[in-house]
Amino acid sequence: MKSILIFLLASVQLFALEIVLNSGKESRVNYAILHVMDAKPFLCQTIPDALDKKHYICTINRPIDKPIDSKKMKLVELDFYEKEGLFYVAIEPKVDSKLIPVEESLYTTSEILTKPQEKLYSHWTILLQEKPLYEEKSVQDGIDFPVEFPKYQKPYIGALDLNGAPISYAQSKDIGLYLEIKKAYESGYYDNVVKDVKRVLTLFPNSIFRSELELYQMRAMDKVLSAKGEDKSDNLAFNENDIITVGKRWTKEFASDENIPEVLMLMTKAYIKSGSKSDTNYFIDILISEHPDSLFTKRAILLYADNLFLKKEKDKAMKLYLDVLFSAQDLDIASEAAIRLSDHQMDAGKMKEAKEYLLKVLNVNAQYLLKDKEASYKLARRLFEHRLYDLAAKITDLLLDNASKREDNRELLLKESGDWHAKANEVEAAHARYQEYLNDYKNSGDYVQEVTESLDELFFKRNENNETKLANYYDKLIEKYNNEIGQKALFEKAKLLLKQERFEEVLNLQKELERVPDRFEIKPEELVYEAAKALALQQLQKDECHTVVNLIETYKLQITEPEYEEKLFQCFMRVSRFDRAREISTAHLKDSTLSNRYYWAQKEVQALFKMGKYPEALAFKEDLKTLSFSLRETIGLETIRDLFFSLVKLKNLEGAASLAEGIKILYPNEASNLDIYYEIVKMASDAKNDLLLVTYAEASLEMQKKFNSTALSPTLEFSYVDALKRLGRDEEALRIAESLLPQNLTPKDRIRLFYQAGELSLKLQDTAKAKSYFTQCVAINDNSSWKNICQQNLDLMP
Repeated sequence: MKSILIFLLASVQLFALEIVLNSGKESRVNYAILHVMDAKPFLCQTIPDALDKKHYICTINRPIDKPIDSKKMKLVELDFYEKEGLFYVAIEPKVDSKLIPVEESLYTTSEILTKPQEKLYSHWTILLQEKPLYEEKSVQDGIDFPVEFPKYQKPYIGALDLNGAPISYAQSKDIGLYLEIKKAYESGYYDNVVKDVKRVLTLFPNSIFRSELELYQMRAMDKVLSAKGEDKSDNLAFNENDIITVGKRWTKEFASDENIPEVLMLMTKAYIKSGSKSDTNYFIDILISEHPDSLFTKRAILLYADNLFLKKEKDKAMKLYLDVLFSAQDLDIASEAAIRLSDHQMDAGKMKEAKEYLLKVLNVNAQYLLKDKEASYKLARRLFEHRLYDLAAKITDLLLDNASKREDNRELLLKESGDWHAKANEVEAAHARYQEYLNDYKNSGDYVQEVTESLDELFFKRNENNETKLANYYDKLIEKYNNEIGQKALFEKAKLLLKQERFEEVLNLQKELERVPDRFEIKPEELVYEAAKALALQQLQKDECHTVVNLIETYKLQITEPEYEEKLFQCFMRVSRFDRAREISTAHLKDSTLSNRYYWAQKEVQALFKMGKYPEALAFKEDLKTLSFSLRETIGLETIRDLFFSLVKLKNLEGAASLAEGIKILYPNEASNLDIYYEIVKMASDAKNDLLLVTYAEASLEMQKKFNSTALSPTLEFSYVDALKRLGRDEEALRIAESLLPQNLTPKDRIRLFYQAGELSLKLQDTAKAKSYFTQCVAINDNSSWKNICQQNLDLMP
């Protein structure tokens, strides 16, 4: 046979990818074996074609940049290509072929996988043969009957003993007894095996089956003693010393027997149990030095390591477990070592390492766990207790997949598998197990209620995007459960309503939410607070100030975001929460930006005025003038008005008049100035400052005329007329009085007007006009002191 290396690239074998063809010839038939190997497991697939031929595709999960030419050989053609980051090897045999994976050893698995990938191997072979190397002879149809040729029979010699003498089966009955003992052992009747071996060897001390019989005897004693464990309550007819006695004799008498490693292992195990340290070490040394690769040597090392662990020599024990794991050729022995390592790492609190070791078993040799299902279930429970829920669930899945529906513990396994998958956040797997349980045990199960509740609780973790379906299911759970599930459903319903911006509905659930414990990712009161704040901001955009302030005060909301401050200030002012408004403005009085400080200082003045803190409001006057000059901006009219009326409240006529002059200059066309001018008129009247009164009365009348208003008439005109009269400006006074004549006045105001007009006409020596005004005054059907004076003046006139 010869070996042909197909290709190498850059001396790195395609980044660890190697393809080798070994070819040869047997009975004139050409054949070859193609090896495809990589550092990491990969997939090879058989692709049948229409002509009953096969070709193969191997997929390497990484790109290989350097192009490779196709290879054409006698028995096979190879092609290589890359697509979407993957490298493909296409293999097209020209002859009969078969794809065969090369199994891996447990310890060579370098990658720890959460889920085993059973179809991935790091070494694949393809057998290529021109025709089958070993063909079965075809059977011809025809007559089948025995034909004897007694004269041509060859001489026959039967079985011989060790001395070369023929064995007489007619006289040897021990063979039948041996077969019965073997059958009894295989059936698990170990006590009977021990007794029967002693009886047979008593009857046939020189039996040629003695080695096998004593081997079964030692195996059976070991099984019985192992099953009893530390329980010595039963009086057994044998103990560990009996195994040692038989073993010593057996190893001397059958020193070349192939079962020597097993017997040495049984003796080592017996010495360990009997506490003989020196003998244990002696036999361990023999096994390691003379039978290093035997699985019985590895098993003896595991037993020895277990003993060291019990004696608190943990480091030595762990080293031996690792040695077995990485040296054992038998997957079961390696798996046993991995499970021990995992178990002890759990006890040490090293969960990551424990998980690694156990995943090796689950990924490569999961079937090992089925050899002792009870022990595997106990292992699963230990994993659950150490919160390795995903591994516990994997083991229950393995047990369930290989259990019949009639097995006693299947119901509990189904339930616990669902629970542990749920704990591991493997939601769909948990859901499937719970559904399987209800399908099989809904009418008779012991855990129906628990599983139903768990299934309902699992709904919260499932990827359901239909909000209508979610809402309906939450309502169903709230009605169905008065426990944590119902509370969770209520909580999730509130979250859904919040997401849908149905804030008022969340607030309607407040009383129910307050009864929910603080066990969820956010507290129920935080959920209510979030809904109240979102609703307040929503209403703030609509200028629904009463609603906004009510929400703020009810739920003690803190709305501090800069983008909402101005609207919030206005709302507080509108609903007379002046102190809350001032909190916002005061926070900005020391802003580094002058424009901000200027803006909020004006808001501060407005709040202080509404709070009746007039001196504090006026204290901002000079600062505002300075900032206005610096920024070259006019102080807002609303702010100036508040400053003006603060002066009015403090009866500061001089300051008010000065500010009013400023308003006339800065805002000459504002209709709202009318009430400012009128306030000066009233203050001047009280102060007997007729010149100031006349000035602002005239300005007020001009404003009324400009905006076609009579809001202050006739009170304004009467004050104006009185001041002009006191100043001796009777003609102006009469003109102002007569301007009221066209207006629709009340009877009392009209009586007063006619009196004023008559009196002024009389002073200006226009008797006829005066008499006319007095006459109209008296003619009005109403009572007034001014009417009596009109009558008196008429009586005095000719």
